[in-house]
Amino acid sequence: MDGPEFGYGEAVDTFRYLVPVNRWFGGIRPIVSFFERESQTWDGLATYRLLDAGGGVGDVAEALAQWARRNGHRIRVDLVDRDPSAIKLAGEACRDYPEITVTCQDVLELGGQEYDYVYASQFLHHFADEEVVPVLRQLLGMCRRKVIVNDLVRAPLAYASTWFLTLWTSAVFRHDARMSVRRGFRVSELDGLLRYGGLCDFILEKHFFYRFLLIVNHGAAERQPDLDSTGG
Repeated sequence: MDGPEFGYGEAVDTFRYLVPVNRWFGGIRPIVSFFERESQTWDGLATYRLLDAGGGVGDVAEALAQWARRNGHRIRVDLVDRDPSAIKLAGEACRDYPEITVTCQDVLELGGQEYDYVYASQFLHHFADEEVVPVLRQLLGMCRRKVIVNDLVRAPLAYASTWFLTLWTSAVFRHDARMSVRRGFRVSELDGLLRYGGLCDFILEKHFFYRFLLIVNHGAAERQPDLDSTGG
């Protein structure tokens, strides 16, 4: 999905599979679960601003809007993605949710905005290891409270399961799904990578079907990397 040849037709085909996969195999539930817990401390009269970084077709934003409506919470979600095809699909999917704004832009070039929370689903694995902490620091700079990342755990059984489950899907989705698992993270390695980069105020949770949830507190951005440290 990162290639220049990936057009609208390929996006429709890929997301036709990705949306139900996210719903059934942990692409949405961990983030909703976080906000269920976090909202216990919320002011019932306040409106909370959320940034959906690399939000794709908006299935996570839509799920959060539905959850907020059911539970009487007030949220506004800015969904930002640099893929015009995904944004077109997101606009269609979220048209009944005025609390969701959809924008075609690279989220890392977004300036002058401050949110209560920034969340990202299957976004971080698109970056090289040396880019992970700088990307998280940039997202932390956009929020007052926490950055929440839901992404893929790299494991042999995860790849084998994905390989089997995508046998009957399109070639584009099959390639993207398998490549995404290869680009995922081992939780212990990610923990060390974050600590080496100076981010120590975080929680890493394992979730269903080889997913992890990373919760980084805003204050973690204040510590700079210790280049003499070996991590751990």
